[in-house]
Amino acid sequence: MKPSKIIPFALAALTAMSALSGCYFLPEEEELLEAPVVKASEVSYTTTTAELKDITKQVLTPGNIASGTEYNARFSDIGGNIKAVYVSAGDTVEEGQLLAEYETYELDKQIERGELELLREQLEYEIAVEKHESETVKQKELLDVQLMQNDLDKLYADKEAAKLYSEVAGTVSFVKTCSPGDWVNAGETIATVIDITDLYIKIDPNNDVDQFMIGRPITIRYEGEYYDGTIVRNKSGVQWDEAAQGALVGSDGEEILGEESEDIIVKFNDIIPESSAVGNIADTILVLDKRENVIVISANLVKKVNGVNCVYVFKDNERVPVNVSLGLQSGSLVEITSGLEPGDEVIIR
Repeated sequence: MKPSKIIPFALAALTAMSALSGCYFLPEEEELLEAPVVKASEVSYTTTTAELKDITKQVLTPGNIASGTEYNARFSDIGGNIKAVYVSAGDTVEEGQLLAEYETYELDKQIERGELELLREQLEYEIAVEKHESETVKQKELLDVQLMQNDLDKLYADKEAAKLYSEVAGTVSFVKTCSPGDWVNAGETIATVIDITDLYIKIDPNNDVDQFMIGRPITIRYEGEYYDGTIVRNKSGVQWDEAAQGALVGSDGEEILGEESEDIIVKFNDIIPESSAVGNIADTILVLDKRENVIVISANLVKKVNGVNCVYVFKDNERVPVNVSLGLQSGSLVEITSGLEPGDEVIIR
């Protein structure tokens, strides 16, 4: 039996009727919902309060403390074995005081023998005189006495050269570590004597070198203590005029120059640290400018907007740009001369 052609026609008719009636076999479309409303949260800022402070522009330069009077005691001509060192670091010594000496055992024996031989020759001369010997004999005996005296004087000089005396009065700042019998070369420093009332610092600043004028006050900081100092020499010879707060000039308008040197030298004024400070590092602080009781903020809070300096302040719950004028700047801090008032909240971020 052949398949009936009635079924396909029936299905096609049914589909057409469904389309005309508006019925579908697809899922029913869902109802569209309104988009959710998102409310922006308030922006929070970190701020700092503008306050009145002091600001100082200064140059800090380190240097080594030294003495203007420094004597290095050394045996200049000969080396030898040390017999004794009679001073220690920190001792106060007088000019001409014995500091150290070499061992002179062999030399002492030569001196002792020479003194005996000289005494013998002196006796022989006296005998020749008493016996009324001829002038020739007496002259010979006297010549022998003189020759022996010369030899003995040479031995005395050698013994004296084995002693080391201080040529200046002051304080011992250094003593070579050695024991009796140790060999010391000629020219080797045994002890250093300094004048602790004549201390200075040699400095070489990297910035504002022209500001280090002779006579300008400067502060010295050593081990947490502060001392008054003065610049006494510089590379240019330019001097400081305290009244004018600048270079000293004459009636002709030309600078009056002082003593020049290869280094900038700063001396302690009246109060000085202990002698043990010699050789140690101290800082010099030169104040170039200072403002008191002014508004000071961090320099990185100042921004350039269209070529104008401004900062952002938090005002009326908003971030507001404010144009400002800058004054003295020192390191990371800057003076604000206009645009801010004490109490303004400056936005950090």
